[in-house]
Amino acid sequence: MSKDYLDALVATGANVSITMTPSELRDFAEDIARTVAERMSAQTVDAIKDAMGSSAKYCTTEEAGRDYNIPLSTLNSWIAKGLIIPLKKGRKNVYLREDLVKQTTKKIG
Repeated sequence: MSKDYLDALVATGANVSITMTPSELRDFAEDIARTVAERMSAQTVDAIKDAMGSSAKYCTTEEAGRDYNIPLSTLNSWIAKGLIIPLKKGRKNVYLREDLVKQTTKKIG
C-alpha cells in the first residue's frame, strides 16, 4: 500500500481491518521500528550539531574517505569489530572524527 493511499484512508476516519500473516506482521513492525530509529538518530545528530555549532566533530562516510583516506571496507570492518560506532542520520552513517583519528593513528604491532 502506498503512503498516499493510507493517508487518504486515515483522512476518511473509517474503521479498517487488516489481515496479514505473522511474517508480514513482523516485517511491518520491523519497518516501523527502523523508521522510528532512523528519525531519532537523525534528530540526535542534528541536536548534537546544533549544540556544538561549527565545532561539530562528526563526518559522513564520504567525508571519512576524503578527509582521512579510509576505504568503505575499512569503515565496515571497524564497525563489525566494534572499534567505531556510527550514528545514523536518516539512512546514512556519521562518525565521530576523534574515533576515526584514533583508528588511523594506531600503531601496527
